[in-house]
Amino acid sequence: MLSDFQSAGAHVVSIDTEGKRALTHLGKVAKLFTTIRPDIVHFHFANGFFFFAPLAKLLGVKYLVKTQHCCITTDDMRQVKDKNELSLKTRIASCDGKVYKLFDKIIMCGQYVRKQFVRVYGDSPKYEMVYFGVEPVAILDAEKQNQLRSQLNIQPHTKVICSVLFADPVKAPDVLIKALPCIKYENFIVLLVGINDEIPYAQELHKLAKKLHVDEKIRWIGITDHVNHYLSISDVYCQPSRSEALTLAVCEAKSAHLPVVGSNVGGLPEISDCVFESENEYDLAQHLDELLSNDELRCRLSEQSYRTYTKYFDIKIGVEKYVKLYRGLVK
Repeated sequence: MLSDFQSAGAHVVSIDTEGKRALTHLGKVAKLFTTIRPDIVHFHFANGFFFFAPLAKLLGVKYLVKTQHCCITTDDMRQVKDKNELSLKTRIASCDGKVYKLFDKIIMCGQYVRKQFVRVYGDSPKYEMVYFGVEPVAILDAEKQNQLRSQLNIQPHTKVICSVLFADPVKAPDVLIKALPCIKYENFIVLLVGINDEIPYAQELHKLAKKLHVDEKIRWIGITDHVNHYLSISDVYCQPSRSEALTLAVCEAKSAHLPVVGSNVGGLPEISDCVFESENEYDLAQHLDELLSNDELRCRLSEQSYRTYTKYFDIKIGVEKYVKLYRGLVK
């Protein structure tokens, strides 16, 4: 991504503003604003915007934009329903939500995120919803697909379930693993892509798979830059998360013509083709079993998934909306 920015002519400056370093590096950020004198400052993930947005206004930045990438959750990952459920730390840092009034635009990454934000902080004409989208993944040709299946010891007629996630309980890989013994259809393999085996939680997942006698059903892919390779040989995609705004991994799966089974949390229902009850491995197993055993259903939802991608989640659509947004601010 860095090379993409640079090839587009962008000047990239890196300042570590994670956690307490947001305060210790206020001076560096202030110097950056006064040196570059930007017309627009667009804030994304880090909570440093609580401090940097007021700073930008004080230093004369004309327009502030904030993208809300995530659901608003409690410390134990429950979805926040009103402002009273916010942590004291968040309420203090945000001046009880008043910091959001500094922004000229707040971009919501999905319908659920927008509705939740309105419930917690109230509605505003400054809010806009933009699906970011992704570029369509490059699908391997048939020969390379066969080679990869052979390397992973996957037989030609074996169905493949893919899930791209990292080793964190919020992504709920344990729920998917627990669902595997409940799937009646027998000839399938699961690809768990992105899990770093050196993390203690990953080791717990390995133990869980062995305890449930499903370790032979799983291929632990680890962290890779070639997610498209694994999507290319898959039949179904699963996102079992406990909290999710609108994961781009699902967008990529849809661009690869895969039907998506997602949990009923956050923004996943607006992007999934089948929805299961979060934490319910039996419900998840039933949906996966139906897709694995019913070729007609799987093909129909595969086509539906790709149509949804081209209509809403192609990156070209998001880019056009962002260009329109920026031009609207500085016209």
